[in-house]
Amino acid sequence: MFCNPPLLQPRAQRLLGWRLGMRLPAVVALSCLLLARVAPAGSRRCGDDVDGRGTAVPCDCGDVLVGGRTLGDADPITQHACDGDGLLVLVPAGTAGAVLDLGNHVLLGDHHGVGLRVVSGGDGGLTLKGPGAVRAFRIGIDAPTGALGRVSDVIAADNDADGFNVAGTGFTVTSCEATHNGRDGFALRGLRYRVEGNRATENGRYGFSLAGREAALGGALGNEATGNRRDGLVVRGRNHDLAHPVATANGAGGIRARLAGGRVRGAVAIGNRGGGVRARAHDVTISGSEAHDNGRGGIDVRGSRVRDGGGNRAPRCRVGSTCR
Repeated sequence: MFCNPPLLQPRAQRLLGWRLGMRLPAVVALSCLLLARVAPAGSRRCGDDVDGRGTAVPCDCGDVLVGGRTLGDADPITQHACDGDGLLVLVPAGTAGAVLDLGNHVLLGDHHGVGLRVVSGGDGGLTLKGPGAVRAFRIGIDAPTGALGRVSDVIAADNDADGFNVAGTGFTVTSCEATHNGRDGFALRGLRYRVEGNRATENGRYGFSLAGREAALGGALGNEATGNRRDGLVVRGRNHDLAHPVATANGAGGIRARLAGGRVRGAVAIGNRGGGVRARAHDVTISGSEAHDNGRGGIDVRGSRVRDGGGNRAPRCRVGSTCR
């Protein structure tokens, strides 16, 4: 627990600002002064339409979200801390386009339960939108069953385990931040998912732990990992497109991968305590990547049918053989 407001990352400052109400800086102050009432679990149905007739019910800690909702000051969950789960999402099949908008609010826990537990998201999966944050639960956002379709502009901070734990097919995680979580910032796995424009800082294990098949890991914006206790990015799987990852000042390696098929392009690893870019790979092309000022080597990619696509730069550079 911080008893002085922590130095917020630029995205957190930009998304949440310094406002009254349950915005991120206010949450820190309330937590440290023990002014936030800890609410018992409610377990009611909540959302904009809980009965199919347009009846709206505000959400409180422990409630079951059964449809879309934009959180506001009228939702008790935005006004006090939770002593267990924040929200359980159970949007029934046949409901399309369900959106949970955090409305620039923070869901605050007391290091128990899950901030947002997404079990079913309706047809197409739940869309989770910020600006907003999920803070100080055991896990921030937990969606291991494929029920989360999209998440954007959300911060997961100070959770005891993972910030984001998501699995599924075709989901997207964009413009999110995971900071000061006890285990991984982003623990993501699945088929053909997309992860772009995210930032992981000062997490207890990895910034990003990414696994599965045929994922778009970076796109035009890339993903950034800095100051995490162990590796910045750990990537496993088949036929991924790992694009523009940036790893700086992590406590172990910058980027570590075990890949079959796919490509790695535009990777940057600077100032990590361990290796810069290290991979065991089969049938993978590495191009346009750089690594320097790392403690244990630059670029080291080994395996069968590893191809040097050119533009790789490091004091010690090996892509199959010495970099060309």
